[in-house]
Amino acid sequence: MSEEQAVVSTPEKANFLRPVIQISVMVTVIVSTILTIFAWPVATATPKNIPVGITSTVANLAQGVQAQFDQQKPGAFKFIEYKDLAAAKAAIAHREVYGALVLTEEPQMLIASGASPAMAQLLTNISVQLGAQITAANGVSAINFAIEDLAPLGTKDPRGAGLAAGSLPLIIAGIVVGLLGSMRLRKTSQKFLVAGLAATLASFSIVSILNLWLGSLQGNYFLEVAVVALSIAAVSLVVMGAAALAGRVGLLLIIGLFFIIGNPIAGVSMPVELYPTGFGTFGQYLPLGAEIHLLRSISYFPEASTVTQWATLGGWFALGVLLLVIAPERKEAKA
Repeated sequence: MSEEQAVVSTPEKANFLRPVIQISVMVTVIVSTILTIFAWPVATATPKNIPVGITSTVANLAQGVQAQFDQQKPGAFKFIEYKDLAAAKAAIAHREVYGALVLTEEPQMLIASGASPAMAQLLTNISVQLGAQITAANGVSAINFAIEDLAPLGTKDPRGAGLAAGSLPLIIAGIVVGLLGSMRLRKTSQKFLVAGLAATLASFSIVSILNLWLGSLQGNYFLEVAVVALSIAAVSLVVMGAAALAGRVGLLLIIGLFFIIGNPIAGVSMPVELYPTGFGTFGQYLPLGAEIHLLRSISYFPEASTVTQWATLGGWFALGVLLLVIAPERKEAKA
């Protein structure tokens, strides 16, 4: 090979390998990042300050129970004392606690599967362990806690699997509307219209499946439709607005925030208290987290306050509207 041929072949070889290496490295980084975001919260999930009610005929018993549990699992539970059984049940109905220990002549463990099937199972296991500990310590006959579920899941979906599995389509619906609207629609009025129409049609379909067919949702049908429609519209508007303002960069950032980050920390399968500090709380202020929390409240806790969740979804909706409104003005200013 002549010296001239060697000089020519080197750039060609570099041009041949460069895109191959770049794609391989990019895929590795992206996949590793997504895996970390999805797997880390689940793999490191540990109970932290889980609110549990307690009521007893013995005054200040909550302090003793708190000290006992702190010895075994420091910081895992936060026991809140209530004056009587009715007050403990009211606290569960308002989603102040996940359950309550009733330490009276007839010991009970109150749970709420509708808030979190995983937490209901955890509290049930705790009641069994506590009964065994009391029996061993006092040498009395076996103590068994009666389990009462104040917010049971539907008979069609007793494990709550439908809503957990349905969370993915809930967020994907808004993203797909936003993507298609960004690619195919030019006028802002068209984007507003597609967000409203698609959200309305999709919400009726989604809630019909989850409520009427699968029984994963138990609440007011039309109110649940309104929640899903608002969430889909909010997500789609923000996606289209971000794309209009910042192009592909804005599109990728918003999809990454809503789907890659927001999905695993939405509190779908685990309560927020099991996530690393701050992650679960942050997830509740993203569309999917607020939507899931709101749907559960409507279905199983009609007495609970839902102001924060409605305000969160409304805030994202307003942001999407704002982004679409100012996007054309920025384009004209550049021209």
